[in-house]
Amino acid sequence: MTLRLINRVDDQIPIEMPGLTPGLLARLSLDEIRRMPVRRGSREVLLGDLFLVNGDPTDEEWMVAGDCRNVHGMGSGSGSGSIVVLGPIGPRAGFAMRGGRIEICGNAGDWLGAEMRGGVIRVRGTAGSHVGAATPGAKRGMAGGTILIDGNAGDEVGVRMRRGLIAVAGSAGANLGFRMLAGTILVFGSTGPHVGMGMRRGTIGVFGSPPPTLLPTFQSGYHGPLPMLRMLQPQLASESFAPEQLSQLATAVELFHGDTLQLGRGEVLLAQ
Repeated sequence: MTLRLINRVDDQIPIEMPGLTPGLLARLSLDEIRRMPVRRGSREVLLGDLFLVNGDPTDEEWMVAGDCRNVHGMGSGSGSGSIVVLGPIGPRAGFAMRGGRIEICGNAGDWLGAEMRGGVIRVRGTAGSHVGAATPGAKRGMAGGTILIDGNAGDEVGVRMRRGLIAVAGSAGANLGFRMLAGTILVFGSTGPHVGMGMRRGTIGVFGSPPPTLLPTFQSGYHGPLPMLRMLQPQLASESFAPEQLSQLATAVELFHGDTLQLGRGEVLLAQ
């Protein structure tokens, strides 16, 4: 069975839902769930005042419906279960999640999957800025898990990323992989300026056109096929993530090493 949460509020006053996870609510009755305190703007209210709540929470499966652009922190900190959002979702969805799955059948706000440690986030629309990034003051961004986005993403995707995979079927904004520590970012469209600036390790692939102009602190190191990229295709295909350029992953690429002002062991791959 599935727990159904239907947003009944049609304004944009933020609803903060950090810590409300499938694992937590699985132990509660429907009445207890409806009485869970959440913050709406500057006031504390009950979850049942904002959402129509029905179904069965014991299987740790949620279905969230309605315009949830005002909902912040959906699924943040979750370690298990699944959340399907039938529409748009607000900022910080999946923040610091450790496991489980979030599927968003719409657009996602900023800070999607920021500092996540595990699990899968699947976005059928676009995403805002700071996907998988470190929040202000944090030393590490995403440190595990997978984020797949069918549309475009905003600026500063993967800032200080430590591990994991981010794949964007569309384009991404500026500062892609800024100060990246490790992990993999794939963008199948175009990007903004400063790709990989300050990266120490990790892999960034940009396969769209026109290719980005890299900083002079990146040095060309290889031209030709890179068969190891083919290993990613089954994982992406299993999530129905199939941008037009996916079949080109194992064909000719140009590899650059950098950022040489840092450790210089990062890789940026550009389609030839």
